[in-house]
Amino acid sequence: MIIGTLLAAGLAQGAMYALIALGLVLIYKTQDLVNFAHGEIFMLGAFGSYILVTYFGVGYVFTFLIVVPIVALFGGVIERILIRRIADRPHVTLAMVTVGVSFALQGLARVPFGSDIYSFPHAALGQGALVIGPVIIAVQSVVTILISLGIGAAVALLFHFTKTGKRMRATQQSAIGARIVGINVGFMFMLTWALAAGIGAAAGILAGPMSLLYPDMGAKFLLKGFAAAVLGGFNSVGGAVVGGFLIGVIEILFGAYVSSSFQEVSAFFVIILVLLLRPQGLFGRKETTRV
Repeated sequence: MIIGTLLAAGLAQGAMYALIALGLVLIYKTQDLVNFAHGEIFMLGAFGSYILVTYFGVGYVFTFLIVVPIVALFGGVIERILIRRIADRPHVTLAMVTVGVSFALQGLARVPFGSDIYSFPHAALGQGALVIGPVIIAVQSVVTILISLGIGAAVALLFHFTKTGKRMRATQQSAIGARIVGINVGFMFMLTWALAAGIGAAAGILAGPMSLLYPDMGAKFLLKGFAAAVLGGFNSVGGAVVGGFLIGVIEILFGAYVSSSFQEVSAFFVIILVLLLRPQGLFGRKETTRV
């Protein structure tokens, strides 16, 4: 049945959007800030894996162990050097700084790679496919879905069952209150940025073998991740993951049954509808302010 194969493809595509949305939500929950450089973090993950596989002969799976920690460290450095220095400025200023970081990373990527388009020299996990009844799904897609779900579950466990996660949640709820009880708020901010960057890099590594690679590739995926975060709710970690999978399925079905010409803009329609009908998203909570 073709619908089953389409749904499987949509879930695989949505798995990457889910990870991007998860990174966006983590930073938004912490500092009420949308990180517009997150697409370039994704791009760094994809190109980092590509370089290791193509030029150094590193196995695809092992690139996760190298690229994710490096990009996570880079995310922490961004928070420490740039964001923390202007943390008390208006949110528009902070957002514009992330836009500047985005353009800077795109420019740096063009130095060695130019405007050319690259692809992995071979299928990272082989050309195999799983056949489940009438449904056909590539092994790479299965791995992408499982890793995305695993990372989402790991973040949920971190937040709810570890001291570090509870400190991060306390910081997200009230930075002032967290300082009063002795939590190192600055370190929690930096840790959140590092975690979000690591997740974004993982998404890029997963996307690399299934996508074309070029310095501006992050903008497209950032839009889809943003749509997923809006759909799931910008203050919901679980909602970000569910929203990502839904966006992927909507995109594939839209292209198959409506028009492939409008497949890429289906995320825009989702954003508009959600903001009109349920601004807080499917799993988000309305923000209340006491006056």
